[in-house]
Amino acid sequence: MKELHDILHALDEGRATEEPAALATVVHVEGSAYRREGAKLLLTPRGEMIGSISAGCLEGDVLEWTRHVLERGEPVLRRYDLTSEDELVWGFGMGCSGKIDVLIEPLSLVQPYLERARHLFEQERAVALATLVEVPGNSGLPLGAKRLIPAEGQPFGTLGDATLDAAVERDARALLASGRSKTVTYDPAQLGGHCASWTDVARVFIDCFRPLPQMIVFGAGADAVPLVRLAKEAGFRVTVVDHRPRFVTPERFPWADRLVLAHPEDAPEHLALTAETSVVLLTHNFHVDAKLLAWLLKSPARYIGVLGPKERRELLLRNLREHGIELSPEDVQKLYAPVGLDIGAEGPEQIALSIVSEILAVKNRRAGTFLRDRQKPIHAD
Repeated sequence: MKELHDILHALDEGRATEEPAALATVVHVEGSAYRREGAKLLLTPRGEMIGSISAGCLEGDVLEWTRHVLERGEPVLRRYDLTSEDELVWGFGMGCSGKIDVLIEPLSLVQPYLERARHLFEQERAVALATLVEVPGNSGLPLGAKRLIPAEGQPFGTLGDATLDAAVERDARALLASGRSKTVTYDPAQLGGHCASWTDVARVFIDCFRPLPQMIVFGAGADAVPLVRLAKEAGFRVTVVDHRPRFVTPERFPWADRLVLAHPEDAPEHLALTAETSVVLLTHNFHVDAKLLAWLLKSPARYIGVLGPKERRELLLRNLREHGIELSPEDVQKLYAPVGLDIGAEGPEQIALSIVSEILAVKNRRAGTFLRDRQKPIHAD
């Protein structure tokens, strides 16, 4: 998701429109690969790149195909088969054991849909972009045809067949609930309706987009600076809240998306929390934390991290109960205190790393343990 927002930002700045550009998207992965479906790379013929689709191994070949795509003005689907032991010999050297399908298309064909997606993001709405990546022979369905499907509201565009549009819309709304992007195969014989224009299977990549998750940091001290920077780089929309004017400045927090100058008791009127919101308290003040927790633990926010040892956490919870605030097990479950993963962190930078890592683990429903001990594939749910 962060790559998409980086690309949109580049469009805003004009960096991606100064010359023709192409968008490469990973649309299907079988086996092991560095990136998952939905990874994106924006390229220009001169080799400028925004985003990534691999660890740097596929980009050279994709750049060559970018020139071809821009010359013809048509998309192309490339399959990279890395399952052979000979793949090290023929140039990629990825050491993976998977197959990767990459759709390369002129940016001009995608940009109208991205602009509409941006409008939905601004309304905190999720959206799926369906793209035809494999077309049946003699069907007349165009490779790269698109249909933008918001979680709520009317779709935009068509894949070229009304029955296919309806089937994809149904699947897209289901995938949006999980946030996963995937390529789906459609057999006209199983769709019902009248698919007179095509008789063989079609493959459609359904790319699920969501607004970047929100992180709110209370406290603008020295330890907040690396946390805000790292969270922004990890793909969060970051808001910093503090009542001290000399601390809440763009110069101090150039990575923050929003700075809020407010006292804790006034914070609720400035902020909108959702189930996608993570909150970190770096106030270093027991009474301020208690006031904030009285609100936050009853809010939709799914993660609330607080600095300090376990004893401080218990004192905070006792303080809330003594003030008549009833806390359910679900309320307490979303309190992460001491905040962060146990990686032996020392100093603001390492503590920030442990905090962002814990938030990602919670967001992705992972345990935050060693990958070498994982029995399933790295990207498997």
